[in-house]
Amino acid sequence: MNSNPGRNVHFPSLSTPARRTLLALSCAAIGLSLAGCASTPEGEPVHGKDRLLSFFAAKDGRKVAIAGENYHYVFDGDPSVAALLRWEGRTKVTPALLGEFKVARNQSFEGQYVLMAFDADLTPEDRAFLIQTGFAKTDAKYGDRPGPSLRYFGTVYGKRYAAVPLKSADTVDFSRRQYLGYVEQETLSAPFSKAAPSPLVYADDGSLLLSGVPVRVVQGGTDYGCRARLMGVCFYK
Repeated sequence: MNSNPGRNVHFPSLSTPARRTLLALSCAAIGLSLAGCASTPEGEPVHGKDRLLSFFAAKDGRKVAIAGENYHYVFDGDPSVAALLRWEGRTKVTPALLGEFKVARNQSFEGQYVLMAFDADLTPEDRAFLIQTGFAKTDAKYGDRPGPSLRYFGTVYGKRYAAVPLKSADTVDFSRRQYLGYVEQETLSAPFSKAAPSPLVYADDGSLLLSGVPVRVVQGGTDYGCRARLMGVCFYK
């Protein structure tokens, strides 16, 4: 409490590194838990983007990988997404990434996505399948596509790896360049770890494996997604 509320108290200006050091020392000195100091960033966030090259799903449905030019993003398969990847009508569903992937210093990440299917593209059987899978009805305009649709929101948690070269047959022919945005949070407590080599590797017979399991390239989306600027990914020209 200020004993003299009518007087302004001025503190000497400190550089950003000095303030961060002072913060870390203060937390250690007064014995605060990590949670007690977690609300104040320890470093400046670093924003970047990675050009998307392909999208893979392990044939056993347990792992999914987004392949970028610089990194591969691997995460566990969502049961609903695994069901969609096996569905013959999956090209009627348009995926989009929401915002940036948040990457921690140990290369783990968190990200959000949305899956959209427009009623005009669906049969009654398609609608029943998607609703059973977890899609919800909505009525919104995305780009130039108004009207009723089905929508599914999801969150992924995974690990980011250093990219390895892919054969052209294993890349997706995107209708336009697509990018995955990410934000890295630097810390004072430890340096940002180097990304490990990707678990996407080629077997001796030339087939692509994800953690030892065969994969398939996932093709999906519609031309409408290309005109809908809110939809982050579209696959066909």
